[in-house]
Amino acid sequence: LSALEGCTLSPEVCLMSSSASGGGGVKEKGMEQLNGGGGVESTKYRVPLQSDKFLKSLPGGSAAAAGTPWTFPFSGRVKVLPIGSYAHIGNAGLTNRHANGNVVPTLDLAVLVKGGDGDDDAFVGGKDYLNHRFTDKQNILAVHIAKQLSHKKHRSKIGSVHLTRVFGDSRKVALLLTPPTMENDDKKKGTNKKKKRKKGDNDDSISGEKMKNKLRFHVRLIFGVEQEQQQNEDNSNRHQNDDDDDDSSMDTEGSYNGNNNDMQVFQSWIPISRLFPNRSNNRGAGKSSSAESTDVNHRPTPHYNNALSESLHLQSTTNLISDTISNTFFGSNAVATPTTAFHETLLMIKIWALQRGLLRGHDSFTTSTIALILVYLYRTKTIGKRMGSVQAFTTFMKFWSEADWLGEDAATTSAAASSGSPPLSSAAQLLARKMKRKAAFVIPADGKNESQTVAHCPQARHYREDIRSSSNDDNVPMTLLDCYKQCFTTASSSSSSIPNDYHSDSPILLDPTMTINYLARLSPSFVRESRAEAYAALRCIHGQERDGGMGSSGSGGAFRTLFLETNRFWTRYDAYVRIPLSVVPKMMSQRSGKNKNDGDARVWGRDVEDLGYDESVCRGVVEVLNRALGDRITAVRLFTSGNGDIRKDGTSSNQSVENIGTKALEDSDQCYAVPIRGSGSSSSTLTSAFVAKPGGRSPEPPVHPLNQGEPCLVVGLRIDPNASRRVVDRGPPAEDLEGSNAFVSLWGDHAQLRRFQDGAIVRAVVWNLPVSPKNSVVESMPQFASMDRSMGGIVEKVVQHIVKLHFTESKLIKKGKAKQVSFELRSMVGLVDGVSSSPKPSPLSDSFTLHKNVMSAFDSLAEFLRQNSITMIDHSLGADKKASKLGLPLKIDEVEPLSPSLRYSSLFPPVPHPLLGGTDQGTDKRKVSGAVEGSPVLIQIRFEGSSKWPSSLNAMGAAKCAMLIQLAEGIEKMKQNEHLDEFDGPIDVTPTYLDIGYRGYSWRVIVRADQELRMLKNLSNPTDEAKSLRLSLINRHVRGSMHHSLIHAVHTRHPSSSLVSRLAHRWVSAHMLSDMIPQEAIELIVAKIYTDPHERATSKMQSLDVPPSTVAAGFFRFLQVLSTHDWVNEPLIVDPQSHITANDRGLIMAQFNSIRGPDLNKGPAMYIISPADYDGVEEMTGSKVVGEDGSAEAVDPAGALERVWSPTYTSKFPERVVLHRASALAKCSLDHLTSCIVNGSSESSWVAAFQESSTSLTSYSALLRVDNAFVTDTGCSSTNADSVVGATSKQDSNGEVTSPFQRSLLKRYSGPKDLRKKMYKNLVLEKGTLHEWNPVKSLISRLRSKYGEYAVFFYNEFSPDIIAMIWRPAAFVPKAFSAMMSEYQSPVLKVWKDDSLVITNTDDLMSEIGYAGRDILADIKVLDDKKPDPSSTEGKRQKK
Repeated sequence: LSALEGCTLSPEVCLMSSSASGGGGVKEKGMEQLNGGGGVESTKYRVPLQSDKFLKSLPGGSAAAAGTPWTFPFSGRVKVLPIGSYAHIGNAGLTNRHANGNVVPTLDLAVLVKGGDGDDDAFVGGKDYLNHRFTDKQNILAVHIAKQLSHKKHRSKIGSVHLTRVFGDSRKVALLLTPPTMENDDKKKGTNKKKKRKKGDNDDSISGEKMKNKLRFHVRLIFGVEQEQQQNEDNSNRHQNDDDDDDSSMDTEGSYNGNNNDMQVFQSWIPISRLFPNRSNNRGAGKSSSAESTDVNHRPTPHYNNALSESLHLQSTTNLISDTISNTFFGSNAVATPTTAFHETLLMIKIWALQRGLLRGHDSFTTSTIALILVYLYRTKTIGKRMGSVQAFTTFMKFWSEADWLGEDAATTSAAASSGSPPLSSAAQLLARKMKRKAAFVIPADGKNESQTVAHCPQARHYREDIRSSSNDDNVPMTLLDCYKQCFTTASSSSSSIPNDYHSDSPILLDPTMTINYLARLSPSFVRESRAEAYAALRCIHGQERDGGMGSSGSGGAFRTLFLETNRFWTRYDAYVRIPLSVVPKMMSQRSGKNKNDGDARVWGRDVEDLGYDESVCRGVVEVLNRALGDRITAVRLFTSGNGDIRKDGTSSNQSVENIGTKALEDSDQCYAVPIRGSGSSSSTLTSAFVAKPGGRSPEPPVHPLNQGEPCLVVGLRIDPNASRRVVDRGPPAEDLEGSNAFVSLWGDHAQLRRFQDGAIVRAVVWNLPVSPKNSVVESMPQFASMDRSMGGIVEKVVQHIVKLHFTESKLIKKGKAKQVSFELRSMVGLVDGVSSSPKPSPLSDSFTLHKNVMSAFDSLAEFLRQNSITMIDHSLGADKKASKLGLPLKIDEVEPLSPSLRYSSLFPPVPHPLLGGTDQGTDKRKVSGAVEGSPVLIQIRFEGSSKWPSSLNAMGAAKCAMLIQLAEGIEKMKQNEHLDEFDGPIDVTPTYLDIGYRGYSWRVIVRADQELRMLKNLSNPTDEAKSLRLSLINRHVRGSMHHSLIHAVHTRHPSSSLVSRLAHRWVSAHMLSDMIPQEAIELIVAKIYTDPHERATSKMQSLDVPPSTVAAGFFRFLQVLSTHDWVNEPLIVDPQSHITANDRGLIMAQFNSIRGPDLNKGPAMYIISPADYDGVEEMTGSKVVGEDGSAEAVDPAGALERVWSPTYTSKFPERVVLHRASALAKCSLDHLTSCIVNGSSESSWVAAFQESSTSLTSYSALLRVDNAFVTDTGCSSTNADSVVGATSKQDSNGEVTSPFQRSLLKRYSGPKDLRKKMYKNLVLEKGTLHEWNPVKSLISRLRSKYGEYAVFFYNEFSPDIIAMIWRPAAFVPKAFSAMMSEYQSPVLKVWKDDSLVITNTDDLMSEIGYAGRDILADIKVLDDKKPDPSSTEGKRQKK
């Protein structure tokens, strides 16, 4: 860089053409023009150029017409200085790749040019601070230097050169240099100088062998202006009026170098008053920038002014951090040891932010901004130099979370106005309140406190003098600090009735000279999200969260949660929306008024001159959606750089020396890195070409695109499940003209006058109107029946309407080219719910209604049994003999539900069967299924207490059977006498249960006898059989009922939880794990997800630990828990209503550790504990344990301190091999689904997560093919699942759109073909039907019971087309011969060891298995027969 030659630069340097490389550019391979000629509209540049001088120089501009193209000299002299972490004392904040988000660290160097007038070396000066002139010059210089550095002669030393952005700002270009992966050439240099390689040396050469070095760092060149320091004598004498824009004015600003109390100043080529935040330095194209033009006629540009200050403060910011470290920890010591609390704290905060995607992005922290906040805390003595790193980390979190950075903590307008009520005040009053509450901080200068720094700051003094001399406006703030507050505060809120078209809200942290706001680039959405994360970190550190919560485990819980667990953008939100940038209205200057073609400019777009086009779009999307959605969401955030997949390795570089630097760099940050060389074939180059025509380009996304798809803005939404279902947005009162106009400008024509029940006539937006061309807000999309419960209410409709109205060009809508936005993975809901937007919706479309119907039938059946079991004196039986209508001697006290279909958990809820008392729901009225697919609805009955129950166990079982027989006879008798049409179908009685048909449903009734439980408990010396029977009865009757109540309460409170539970059940079955992971375990994991996040604290901060609001988000968390929970070392405690006390948790952990043993290989593999999983639970009634009222102390028995806790539903299943397989599958499925969202894949790409791949099938030992006659629903197949939400080929003519759930439910309702019965209007030829038909499940049960010691059997219960086997390794260990145990054994062919003579014979096993399933299996394919290799055996014999 020191050898650059002087030249004259012009915008032609940046042309994407080899012929236009003048002005010092170079012609070389890889710089071909991207597009052909076609005038200024088709000319493209490598960097954005938007200054007034550039636009005038274009063909058609005034300068071009006069023949004076825009050129400027470059002397070739630049100054290069290290800045950032690389220049801090001890490299504060600099880490290796592993502590840097798996991204190689970047070393920052400042390339400084001289500024001013009258100096031959000056590169900028005069009025270059106006209208993007300075940034254009910087960008042109950056491209010029990039071309010089990319010369072929420099590639072996410098490596590749890429264009990147400074702090994510698309208007400022930097260079990213990647060192070449040089080959070791020790042989060329000679081997005599070769040193002995010591252990631990990080040397890539081994014995002189040539191999590539690993990439360890990048170098980033940031362009700025050199500063010359001089002693400040009287700055006030050098101040001039800035309204005349005198090019020759030279002002100074305070600095903070050295330990002197006197302020140090440095010269600046920009008049110091032009850096006031209320000045307008970017006045747009076509607007006057002459001396007569004053700032009164233009809107302030605080962000643009701050960007100018950033270029002036590159070196001084680094000095500020280094001086603070030196003065705080070392004083006058010459030797500085870089192991200080400052360094450690900075690294801890950096890793904490990296794990959450809050660092190094377009709208996020940088390492320098975090260091500057620490500088403020150290200089204000908030952090003492004797405090350790943990204390300093805690102080930082407390400071960041409690400071009111946006002035909205105490505001109630968000909650009040967004709920539909009128705003509390006008926008001006809201703005005044926010300014009053907003926090603004100034870093103290050396030797001064914060107030003294503000009082003695020359910039603040200049501002006061400027106000006194030139301002007569009462609204102008009287101090510079208030001026910053005013310019960085807007009336933004989540109210649709408060106008706001200017989105410049930012936190304020000023340097000691008060000329730069270090936090100006942070948006309100980032501040809210980062403060919530900091508050959560505080709660974690102080232990305010309950023990056993997600992510906490003993003493290491806080450390793991804060620094080891990754929670970036793609796992933080409930819904994700892609907004294509090609449809966004194009603009390059400030919009004004109402533009019917491109939405209402009063909503967004008036901050283009301040923020820039790209940033204006980003902030506009977030703020407009925040206004429209109101309290329906708790957070909205854009996907920015620094949020990518942290596991992506950014260290590899496979580019050869010939093509080095011709491809874009890719890492988890996804920052822009466009090669300066290249043919233009890469998508990154194409998307980074900027047209010269004003308003001719679409906005750039804040992240580097991963593929060649259309650039999009990805918005993440965290939804409030309660408020999201509000269907009416009510406007302000009619007398509030300002609010009404703002309401109409936001909602457009959809805001209509309506009269409400309270008599008010106001404008309102209604979202539940029937879909029709007249009242449809958006184009019709398949709408699921349970969208308000599964997809966050009407949030998707609101987003679609806002994007179409404000962020889509109307001409594209008219041409039909506008793309409709929607939630990512929305069609995945089709696996558990039907489509209701079809012209003729099917009765099988609404899964929630189907569950409600069976629950209604249960309530009716329970009432029937209770009422008709009331005993009365029957004189026909004798004196004082009591009997009921059902003939039962005892009254039925309770009828308790146990079936998943009675708690919204059944994947396919039962449908009324016409042969069991229901109506026909199918399409073919001539045939009806002769069997009920699946299991009957399980319920249990409890009789009133009586002393007449038998006292022996055998007699007790006979009495229960007799009760069931009498109940069946009583129902049959009442059917004949009272014509009970609701009862139909056969009534089957077994010794343990009763099957009946009622209202079309098949019911299975069992008897709960509490006397039997007491009898078993009171046995003095119970046998193993008695213990097993007691445990079985407790699990079935007591814990089963309590589990049902617990899950039903969770599903009722959290509407989407039931759909997540059903989808998780579908996923488990799709991977052939049916019956191996109990459904109750799935329900408990889902309940953990929804209820484990702790109640929101009574704090002003929003909580991040909120349950998911959409099915996709809940399912993601299910997969995350299943794949990441440490099942070996931790139990999973599910306690939705806080009935498990701290003492109980201690007991659970102690008993868990005792059961696991020292080798951690004993006990249940999946250790899940719920409130009913303790010994003695049968003594407690269900309502006392899981009821809403009553404290834990009130229900604890006397022996609570000695409770024995053990899992109920996971005590035997799943096995360790199954749990390991399920965890691996969950991780793969989570990664695949995440990649579908990240890449914006097609609608059906997600289905791979619900299928077994061909590779997975080959991992089994044997595959048993089931006959097609026994597979009713092929849509749930594990190999070819149905995932299409749309019209099938047979239904296209009717236009009926269905989902996989509907089609599968219809197939199951129709039943197997061989069992279908003919049915006519008044005649049924065969009335008998089967209450349960699960032949494959019965076969699996037999195989597992008989051959479970040899193999593990897998199958899909919903589509059992394949039964898979995996041999158990322990079954094929040679063992001693025994005549009693010789079944399925064969002699060992290899060398005998000790008494190991026989081994399991797989041929016999497969023959027996084939014979057991001879009526069901169609084919058997053995992939691993476990036979020894004859060739290896023969070889060993020959060796012997």
